[in-house]
Amino acid sequence: MSDKILAAGSHDEFGESLVQKQQISHLISKTLNTKKFIAINTPLIERESVFEQYQPDNVFHLRDQIGGNLVLRPDLTLPIARFLASKAHQKDVQKFYYIGDVFRRTDYLSGEYNQETQAGIELIGDASFDAEIQALDIMLDFAQQFGIADVQVVISDTRLIDRVLATLNINNAQQDALKQAIESKNMTAFEKVRVTIEDFPENLQRWPLAFGEDGETVMWQLQDLPEFNDIVARWLKLADFVHKQYPDVAVTVDLAAASPQPYYTGTIIRGFVPSLGRYLFSGGRYDRLLENFQKNSLPAVGMGLNIDTIMAEWRHEAIDHQRIDPIVVVLAKGRVAEDTKPLLKAAGVDITPLEHPERKLIFDSPDGIYRFILVKPDDVVKYLDRGIGDVGIVGSDTIAEQIQNHYDVLNLQTGQAKFVLAALSDFNINDIERKRIATKYPKVASQYFSKRGEDVELVKLSGSVELGPLTGLSDAIIDITQTGHTLHENNLVIYDTVADVATHLLVRPGALLQFQTELKRLIENIMTLLSEKV
Repeated sequence: MSDKILAAGSHDEFGESLVQKQQISHLISKTLNTKKFIAINTPLIERESVFEQYQPDNVFHLRDQIGGNLVLRPDLTLPIARFLASKAHQKDVQKFYYIGDVFRRTDYLSGEYNQETQAGIELIGDASFDAEIQALDIMLDFAQQFGIADVQVVISDTRLIDRVLATLNINNAQQDALKQAIESKNMTAFEKVRVTIEDFPENLQRWPLAFGEDGETVMWQLQDLPEFNDIVARWLKLADFVHKQYPDVAVTVDLAAASPQPYYTGTIIRGFVPSLGRYLFSGGRYDRLLENFQKNSLPAVGMGLNIDTIMAEWRHEAIDHQRIDPIVVVLAKGRVAEDTKPLLKAAGVDITPLEHPERKLIFDSPDGIYRFILVKPDDVVKYLDRGIGDVGIVGSDTIAEQIQNHYDVLNLQTGQAKFVLAALSDFNINDIERKRIATKYPKVASQYFSKRGEDVELVKLSGSVELGPLTGLSDAIIDITQTGHTLHENNLVIYDTVADVATHLLVRPGALLQFQTELKRLIENIMTLLSEKV
């Protein structure tokens, strides 16, 4: 019977939840049909070339009967671009809508679903800013129709970071490093580059955190820059529309947002539901929509509506819409927790319940702001990715072996160690023979040898990795060491340092908006404490 169970990441839908999804889909179709949108349904299976911009690891790959490469669609916009490119005669402006499932690979046994139902609209051929306003209007109208009052519009622009970076006196390597740090909200990486740049703008000192109220402050400071003022003008136009038509909806900006997909070219608009910590809708302008399918490009604005978020909001309301949830901090048990507690306390977090944990695993701070969950290190990221945890504190060695769906915000500079390549004294690191490497960290080891241009055989171990070279199981090991004493006692020599290891603070993306005031204060306080240690 074991071969009859569902594949990991899939699920059956039935009963009340399926009826709700059908009702949602019916209302969306009815509304958009009335607005003269054209319904379109593209195949679940597409040629791999349609999604060549996607990372191969994120999609499901198939083969057709003649050996062609296919994928389960991870996106519903690019198939529409493929459809449009096949039509010789196109109207100046076309309006499409879709409702369908997309498939994206998730971490095996993570508890995440591979399949998600989306609805969306595409305004094709409209280069005017009225298209953005029309698309946002439709999304906010749906929010009202589905009874979701707690929605916040977050505006950004895919051109902004590059434009502002271009005004700084920096080289290409600095520019690339800053952009990556800003988009990933990695304050440690950002600071490492920023301090090397003379006359770095004062108002951009905390650029990765420039969203919400802080983002608005920086926006007003930058609005007179020629490289920036046309973007601000569009944002203000959108905000003015929302304030007039939907006065109860808050509007804010994100000056550190990454482009959702490579084909985006301008304004990005997202609808965030703070009570859920997740997005209801997202989209924006992508005037390079048809670049991969035909010579001539075509302006377009699209918005996707997450049907699963609507259903989550209904379930949330049924429980208690007025409930105020604490910020959930998921702490790796053991040394990580012990080393981190003094830092959290100094940063203003009331950790009193953690001082005498006994056998408890869940603790609420006396002020009700934080809830702490103690778990094994390998489980920290899973709690964040499932939306149970908001902040994760765990070693970077654990993070390195898992899929990254969160912001790696700070290196807390505790639990410091190193990944090293070690072996017996007769090991030749430059030997051209294929090496056998024992490790608990196959992803780290694979990346290290890939950078060296070497193909090696990896042996995954769970116990004492040092035994590998001693017993002939492996030629060398990649492992963590703090002092090197254990390696020395086993006659192993360190041949290279692979990477630094330390405890990191992770934040679930939605939590940064959901708890932006408290989390920004926490991050700022910790950064101040870390700078005082230097």
